[in-house]
Amino acid sequence: MSSKRLHYDSALKRKVIVYAEKHGNRAAGRAFHISEANIRRWRSDRNSIFSCKATTKCFTGPKKGRYPQVDEGVLHFVSETRAKGLPVTRQAMQLKAGEIAKALGIDEAKFKATRGWCDRFMRRAGLSLRRQTSLRPKLSADINQRAVPERHLKRCSVTSALDDAQGGVVWRNADAHLNDSEELDSDYDVIVIT
Repeated sequence: MSSKRLHYDSALKRKVIVYAEKHGNRAAGRAFHISEANIRRWRSDRNSIFSCKATTKCFTGPKKGRYPQVDEGVLHFVSETRAKGLPVTRQAMQLKAGEIAKALGIDEAKFKATRGWCDRFMRRAGLSLRRQTSLRPKLSADINQRAVPERHLKRCSVTSALDDAQGGVVWRNADAHLNDSEELDSDYDVIVIT
C-alpha cells in the first residue's frame, strides 16, 4: 500500500465493493492493494457509488445551489452586464442576489448572499472575475463615424490662448491644415488641460 493519495473511479470502487461483500474488507484490500479504511467508507457510500457514472472519481457536492432561481437571476445579470462591456464585482453579484431573493420571498435567515455563497456560485456557474471584458461599451454607428482615429490628430502647443492655463495641449485634426493664427473651428479639435 502506498502513502500517496490516489483517486479511484467508480467502476473500480464497484468491483471492490462487490468483492468485499463476498470475501470481506481485508481480503478486498489485499486483492486490489487498497486500504481497508477506503473500502469501509466506499461500502457505506454504496448507493451513491452505484448510482453515478462509472468515470466519477469523487463527490464534490451539489452542482446547483439550494435556490436555483437566485442563481439563474444572478447569472442573467452577470451576462447582461458583461455584454454592455462593464465589469462585474463580487459585491454587485451579492447585492443582486439579495434583491432577487427578496423578490422571490426567500427569508433572509435562510439565504444570505455572503462572500462564500458568491465563491460557490461562481464555481458552479464557471465564472471568473479575471475574465477580460471589453474596454468600452459598443457605440452606435453614427458615433463611431464621428470619432476620429488618433493617426489623424497632431499635437499643437498652445500656452497663451487658454487664459493662463499652463501645460495646455490642443490636438488638431491633421487633415485640417490650419495656420497657428487661425481659430480652431474643426469638429475634431480636442483641448486637454493638465
